Amino acid sequence: MAGRPRGMTVLSYLTALTALCIAMGYLDAVTSFYLHGMLQVAHEGGKYARGSVEDMSPRVRVLEQTRQAAVVLVLLTIGIVAGRNGLQQAGTFVFALGGWGLMRYAAIRTITDWPGSLSDADVVLYLPRAIHAPVWMVMIVALGLSVLGVALIRGGAVAMRRARAG
Repeated sequence: MAGRPRGMTVLSYLTALTALCIAMGYLDAVTSFYLHGMLQVAHEGGKYARGSVEDMSPRVRVLEQTRQAAVVLVLLTIGIVAGRNGLQQAGTFVFALGGWGLMRYAAIRTITDWPGSLSDADVVLYLPRAIHAPVWMVMIVALGLSVLGVALIRGGAVAMRRARAG
């Protein structure tokens, strides 16, 4: 029975991934909020991120590092499982990584009114140690990753179409 190939369109695939990014960003923001509350770190004056890292005990810092590593591992696993070829797998991971970052900031802003401005510093990575950067820089990198992910996902879809046709 000939007909349209089964599967998702690129748009529906990206919509589902965006929903995942919203959920992952929200979960990560809530986790950060609880951690900062536990450490009694002020959320005002740009101290939300920098102050919390300085106040962390070595054990809590290791927990933050492994939490961040776990989020990246989840996103990588989703990329591997959801992508139908190497381009889509890489694109899915890169898109989800960027989308998670963008949604994390949207959720943190909603929950805490932080960052006060895009020039506030945040902890970009805890791995292998805390790396600080202005929020605007992190947002540009996250947006760039999302755009690259879309290009890779679309490239993977085109490659599959060519393989079926030829």
